[in-house]
Amino acid sequence: MQMHHPCCKGLAVRFLPASFRISGSSISIPNLARGSESGIAGPGSRRVAALSPWISCWGATRGLQGSAKGLHFRRLYLQTMSLSRAGYASQEGKRQRCESDGAMLGHTCSLASCGQEISSSVARVEVAVTLGSAVLPDDRLVNWKDSETLSFHQECFAKLQTLPSISQCERRLLRQATATCEKFDAEAELRAKATRAADILRGASRAICFTGAGISTSAGLGDYRGKRGKWTLEEQGQETPYTTVYEELRPTYAHEAVAKLVEMGRLVYVVSQNADGLHHLSGIPYSKLSDVHGSAFTEYCPKCGKRYVRDAYAPEDRAEDYFAGKLCGPIPDHIKKCSGCGSNHWTGRSCDNCGGPLHDTVISFGDGLESCVLQPAFEHASRADACLSLGSTMSIGPSNQVVVIQKGPLIACVRQDTEMDRLCDRRGGVRAYGDCDTFMKMTMRALLGDDKCDAWEASLPAKKDTYASKRPAAGKQRGDIFVKKL
Repeated sequence: MQMHHPCCKGLAVRFLPASFRISGSSISIPNLARGSESGIAGPGSRRVAALSPWISCWGATRGLQGSAKGLHFRRLYLQTMSLSRAGYASQEGKRQRCESDGAMLGHTCSLASCGQEISSSVARVEVAVTLGSAVLPDDRLVNWKDSETLSFHQECFAKLQTLPSISQCERRLLRQATATCEKFDAEAELRAKATRAADILRGASRAICFTGAGISTSAGLGDYRGKRGKWTLEEQGQETPYTTVYEELRPTYAHEAVAKLVEMGRLVYVVSQNADGLHHLSGIPYSKLSDVHGSAFTEYCPKCGKRYVRDAYAPEDRAEDYFAGKLCGPIPDHIKKCSGCGSNHWTGRSCDNCGGPLHDTVISFGDGLESCVLQPAFEHASRADACLSLGSTMSIGPSNQVVVIQKGPLIACVRQDTEMDRLCDRRGGVRAYGDCDTFMKMTMRALLGDDKCDAWEASLPAKKDTYASKRPAAGKQRGDIFVKKL
């Protein structure tokens, strides 16, 4: 399937909110999350904004001029990574089904002095640690287990933080656990927050949605900062192999809920930092969607600007094996190492419009974001009166600024604490801790009512049956462009 993004032509910036500052060919946005302001100017190229996880601002250049150059450091990710722990997806789905039923979760509190079972009716915390060579005392305060999920009642975990007598070994493990802990609201509290979220969406006229890795974890994909996140494991010296067949990935309940809200007009635009292509597969057209970090199923021609949405994984994975010496023989002509990021962006296919070589759209750390994707995201955010953020810590700029630019309440559901939590409070929003699927099930039921929600949910199996024809499951199994965090 071929697709022209509606905003790809005429890349000169025509609209900017009042808080933007224009200077020459660069554009800067106040970094409201940190109370500072800065801008990054780059050379005239297709990719117009430098992406950095540490700088929540963006710079723009002079639009579509010549070939795709820009800044390249390391490839950010292909978000569709499978967790190294086998069975993650099935465990995740089982846990979410238990939570939705209000049942016992099968967790036991890891505080040695407690040891009681944990149900969904109480708030809990989940952590994971790598024991390594740690020598635990006999009178340990926590029943530590190596590289396994440890659950605590929220009150027990808070108590553990304040205990005065704790061994140096356990204190080190506790710091490790606290840095990546995941929080889950009690079922009744989460339902109340979902009801409040439904009220906000019902009263908004131009709400937008912002999504991150957490919305796709129940599809079997990994996140980054959680207790078993990719970056967490790498910091602990563990490997994170990936064997995902990208064409087999299917939208989660939360994806389907977002698509339904777009169809209903409750959401006018979706901004996603994920490259898995699941929002588009769920039925959201690119006229209402910005994959700001690219998509594994989209490529474009830098020469004429034509874009293609494929039913198969687009990036050229063999390049990484050629560069690493794992594949013998001459390197194909289309594979070229980027002098900045060290990865290959060329897919090996040619444009059927002008014959130019095609380029993947997945963004690297330091890469510029495409203006035809980023610009509409900021334009819709500047007019939005509410924002629903799912599965994102909202910490990677520049696209995270859409939650700040929008002027209404912020509804955020993610398991970790974020820098935007205060923004939720200041704007009368909702800060929910838990799984996106569970939260959206409650939100959709509160928004639609039981009868309409039942009817919509009954239609989902037939919709899912159509995905096989849209994305045949016969693709590549590797995600070589998902490299280590800088």
